[in-house]
Amino acid sequence: MVLKYCLLLFTTLQFIQARKVVDLTHTYDKDVPKYPLGWLGLENFTYFKMDTLAAQFIDEMWIAFKKIEYYEHQGTHIDAPIHFGSGRQTLEEIPPERLIGPGVVIDIRNKVTNNSDYAVTVQDILDHEDEYERIPPNAIVSLNSGWAQKYPNANLIFGTENTSDPTTFHFPGWSVEACEMLLQERQVSVLGVDTPSTDPAQPPIYPCHIYLQTNNVPLLEYIANLDSIPPRGTTIVLGAPKVRGGTGGPTRIFALIDDDQEQEITSNSASRNFMSAIFAFMYLNVFRFC
Repeated sequence: MVLKYCLLLFTTLQFIQARKVVDLTHTYDKDVPKYPLGWLGLENFTYFKMDTLAAQFIDEMWIAFKKIEYYEHQGTHIDAPIHFGSGRQTLEEIPPERLIGPGVVIDIRNKVTNNSDYAVTVQDILDHEDEYERIPPNAIVSLNSGWAQKYPNANLIFGTENTSDPTTFHFPGWSVEACEMLLQERQVSVLGVDTPSTDPAQPPIYPCHIYLQTNNVPLLEYIANLDSIPPRGTTIVLGAPKVRGGTGGPTRIFALIDDDQEQEITSNSASRNFMSAIFAFMYLNVFRFC
């Protein structure tokens, strides 16, 4: 029994040493940028509303709960395939194995400096692979355009002063050719962006959505903090809601960074030294009795 708990503790500490967790999620509230839906004839609906139902002490017990009403596709969120794919998977039908996978970040920040409508090309992907090797199957691939720094300012996010008219919007996304290559030749699980949409703002049409979601590929939009993780060496975990019939919803996104990757980013060995000291103590004082 002592040996069992010693091994369990040792394994747990190894996991702690080998992982840094980065939150890739913007905080969700009433100030999220609101993509207009007037072109669909949908206006004057509630994007976000939170009502307090209870927040009080009952005798000495505190209790609080609220009611939230929100539009599915805003803030850091997932698009279920049904969003643009007729008859395709709704939220609860997305296979759980799609919600975790190796992370890949393609950096296009230098490409969008003079072209805010930039669309990631096949060559961009090949250039990335020249530096970081071939994208593995079942990856969760995101583009880093630097757009997360503009969040939640709607004028900056949409690239316009007229945030009610999508024909005036300017932000980058994926090209449909890149999407075809990533799905057919790299078998990606999920595609993501740090912008409002998988498709670039111009022209205001959605070929990437249509192609990917017709093939049951979930999408991520408004990803945060991609600057805080490396292009490779992460595991992405998606906390997608499991709502029956849902077409999307707010999603908590985590990146688990291997210890050697984390060292490249921070070059801070304090945590490694701390854990080494713990292992040394455990060896001298615990494991020798196991």
